[in-house]
Amino acid sequence: MRLFGIILGYIGLHLLWGRKASFPYAVGFNLKWYFIFFSGYLIDLAVLLLLYWGYERTFSLKPLAWAKEKILTFEERISRSRMISWARPMGKASLFLMPAIPTAGRPFNILFLTRIFKLKYKESFFLFALGNLIGTIIWVSVLEGIITWAKILALLHH
Repeated sequence: MRLFGIILGYIGLHLLWGRKASFPYAVGFNLKWYFIFFSGYLIDLAVLLLLYWGYERTFSLKPLAWAKEKILTFEERISRSRMISWARPMGKASLFLMPAIPTAGRPFNILFLTRIFKLKYKESFFLFALGNLIGTIIWVSVLEGIITWAKILALLHH
């Protein structure tokens, strides 16, 4: 039962704050690196697919027209943000580079970049999947390396 709670906490952290919070949490509870890697990678891909699907399907319904207006004004505000000003000169490459940075590139950001750059979802998803793969590998490797070095140093001090 305890492991189930730890995994639920990991998934919740991943959905709320991404891998920058969930991976250290998982490493702290001694979850295996391959579980952290595959689950984190797949959760991000699933969330992005769900965002794409929801964005297209939800706003085609007449009763939710007001929500679409709110989202479009939010998109307008986001388009003036620092993230977009950083990403705009890179264009499509930003959809690959943002998730490749271990502590950045959440699926929500990618949805907005896709909309702002007027890209097709398949192209955007492919770029995100590659960048996310690299970022996930880097972050899991860094965390595992820190833990390994901490264990080595602890053994040397005994």
